[in-house]
Amino acid sequence: WAQDVVDDTNGSPVFSVEEGVPYLYIATSLHWTASRLFKLGDVPIFKINAITGEYVWKRTYLCNTVAGISGGVQATCVLGKGNIDDLVIFPVARTPQVRSGYLVALDKKTGKEVWKLKMRRYAWSSPIAVYDENGNASIVIGDCEGTLRLVDGRTGKVLDSIELGSNIEASPAVFNDTIVVGTRGQKIFAIDIK
Repeated sequence: WAQDVVDDTNGSPVFSVEEGVPYLYIATSLHWTASRLFKLGDVPIFKINAITGEYVWKRTYLCNTVAGISGGVQATCVLGKGNIDDLVIFPVARTPQVRSGYLVALDKKTGKEVWKLKMRRYAWSSPIAVYDENGNASIVIGDCEGTLRLVDGRTGKVLDSIELGSNIEASPAVFNDTIVVGTRGQKIFAIDIK
């Protein structure tokens, strides 16, 4: 099968088997579908049946784009486990304003928004989930201004943040209780999770 996802995809599709059925989660950036005059457009997030290629659901966010620095979803989503097993989490860039963004948690079955964190600056970095010994998730997400956030995966509440000084486009990596992430400021940081 082949499915039209409307625009450019920069994040990797994420594969999930739910109740014996395989699905893909994918979203697009905003290039070709932006209005010529205002540089705005609806950016879709999809759940696709991996056997048939058919849409299961589609959710859209109105985003801005700038030549060479597009809005929309530029990253790979987080497929929840543990206490967020019902969620899929995406960063959406350049919404509602040009420089801001959202981190959104969507219900896997319906695509409905469970929570939405408004970020002062948008994110191109892929979020990652970290879990405590009880399966409670926290999301790590970096933004274009250099803020790295630790977010409660169930509620979207910011638990902590640290300023790293420059754009975080790289996806963080975590080993045990240490986050490692590189920035456009030519530095790599190791940060303890407490």
